[in-house]
Amino acid sequence: METDNLKSVWQSITPALKSNEDLIKMSKERSNTVLEPMRKQIYIELFGFIAFLFCYYSMFDGANKPLTINLIIAVAIVLPIINHLRGYQLQKQFKSGKNLKDDLAIFVNKLENFRVETIIARLAFTIGLMLFFTYNITFSVQKWWAIFLIFIVFSIQFFFLHKTWSNRISKLKLVLQELNGV
Repeated sequence: METDNLKSVWQSITPALKSNEDLIKMSKERSNTVLEPMRKQIYIELFGFIAFLFCYYSMFDGANKPLTINLIIAVAIVLPIINHLRGYQLQKQFKSGKNLKDDLAIFVNKLENFRVETIIARLAFTIGLMLFFTYNITFSVQKWWAIFLIFIVFSIQFFFLHKTWSNRISKLKLVLQELNGV
């Protein structure tokens, strides 16, 4: 009975008419409320990573380190950039066709894979950064404690990164369950 009432109320609602200009504005990438924060994050991190790449060779003694260490830090920085751009494209490309449930299920699977890729990219960045900054250092007790503290900080970041993605995915799974009527 409740479902019938809901259906009748839903059908009695007259949608607000939008002009063609309004519809075009809504469909543009710049007005997308999900993509805008992602784009800002990409710009900020891209600026930071590129600034680091321009500075690391002279400011952080990249010139005194072997080519392999320099390549490792460059790859470690490029991986998160590529990952962010891939995530942006993933969000941007999601459009439902005729079957919202199937499209959402496919999107959830893609997001689960992307979560793993994001964690791997962050891990590669962390390892590359640590290799670069600890190369050719003589470790004392204080430096080992500093490394341990840095390890704890990065572990907390990984935990929250995984938790954030898991929450996003679980919310979409709940929507998918509601669409399936479970």
